[in-house]
Amino acid sequence: MKAARAAQTTLVLVRAESCTGKTRACFEAVRACLNDWQLAFPKNARRLLALLDADALGPRTVLWLDDAQSHLIGTDAEEAAAAVRSRLEHPGPFVILGTLWPDHHRTLTTTPKHGNDTYHNARALLSQATPVDVPASFPTTALRSSLVRHDRSLATAVSTSADGRITQTLAAGPQLVDHYNQAASHNPYGHAVITIAMDARRLGHSSPLPAALLKAAVPGYLTEQQRAAAEPDTWFAHALDYACDRVMGVVAALEPVASPDGMGAVPDIYRLSDYLDHHARTVRRFAFPPASFWTAARDHAADTADLEALAEAADHRGFFSIADDLYQRAADGGGASALAELAWRRTQVGDLDGAEQLLQRLMNAGDTGAPSQLAHLRQRAGDLDGAEAPARLAADAGDTGPLVELAWRRGEAGDLDGAERLAQRAADAGNINALVRLARRREQAGDLDAAERLAQRAVEIGGRDALVRLAQAYERAGDAESAKRWRRFGL
Repeated sequence: MKAARAAQTTLVLVRAESCTGKTRACFEAVRACLNDWQLAFPKNARRLLALLDADALGPRTVLWLDDAQSHLIGTDAEEAAAAVRSRLEHPGPFVILGTLWPDHHRTLTTTPKHGNDTYHNARALLSQATPVDVPASFPTTALRSSLVRHDRSLATAVSTSADGRITQTLAAGPQLVDHYNQAASHNPYGHAVITIAMDARRLGHSSPLPAALLKAAVPGYLTEQQRAAAEPDTWFAHALDYACDRVMGVVAALEPVASPDGMGAVPDIYRLSDYLDHHARTVRRFAFPPASFWTAARDHAADTADLEALAEAADHRGFFSIADDLYQRAADGGGASALAELAWRRTQVGDLDGAEQLLQRLMNAGDTGAPSQLAHLRQRAGDLDGAEAPARLAADAGDTGPLVELAWRRGEAGDLDGAERLAQRAADAGNINALVRLARRREQAGDLDAAERLAQRAVEIGGRDALVRLAQAYERAGDAESAKRWRRFGL
């Protein structure tokens, strides 16, 4: 690696689908090039933050973020991404090595079209990475290598794999899928538990899954006869045993989650196999989970990011009441996106008081977008006086839109002095649109002195182009005298 000889900190991102050898490729690269370096291997965002906050990682260290989505998505993820960004600014030599699925990479690097920017720091971090893409399959020439022929495991994998996808075979992926499929007939309860885990992951529950959620969702995945045949005291334990069986001694559909503070596993918490997660996003892409899934998610999901993602998925599938409940639980847990969504929903049904209470909570939590939304809400309700304070806060945060709109509404109501005061405030923050509009309104009212004063103020701030466009509009309307007057300011 060039990073071994560099004096700076380097971020290398290995991208590939499940079971394609990402982790193995990183291991071999580190062993070959950085064998005498220190290695740090935090398992989640909280552990990563603790390492960086303690400044425990010196030069000639590899910070290994295997399955980086576990560090960049969920609780503490944005704070962790910001901390890694800061570490990139420190001198090296230092290597940050991450692995990531392409789907997760797209999620983290796509700029949102509207709403809160959930992955701002993660996107900024990944933009600085040197990407290395691992193909899903090996080329034919590589599979004909003598090294492959003389290794029994590799030779068997080549002979039983389609399209050179030998790493998936080596990881027992196909056998795991068969283990899942066969359960539909001989162990429907185990099949249902695995299916629920697959649905939960693909619909946004990215953190480990509580057993209570899996159990509560099962009835909707079974027939009436299957439910009647279940042994009340033992069916779920047997279903979990099947889901946790290791296929070929290598991998299970559901894996235990290691205790974050010591040895052993966290009780009643499970993580879905990455291979089945990837499989589910293809074979169950259009599957519509039953109502029992959504009520189980509402009652048992705990992580705020999971609740918000599941709420969005429920909303897209027509479970509006469940979505509302999920957003409410996320909001109660401090989810800013959930609070903003609930406020919008209250507005849509005409509950302006409820929407205002939610926006006030957002403002109290320091959300910089909430004042703008609250100002628009109060203007919509006709409360121009009440809209002014949040509009000023929004302008202080860089959004002058509410002030401009409020100035226009004041002018429409005949309060030109109030409109001018707000327009001046917006102009001070860099937006001269309200000044230009008000100047035109003053002119139409016959107050040419006030119109010229406002136009001159706009020019001082840099609004010549706006005045030229206004002059052109007058010219198109055939008002040559007004066009001449406004063009004079734009020259």
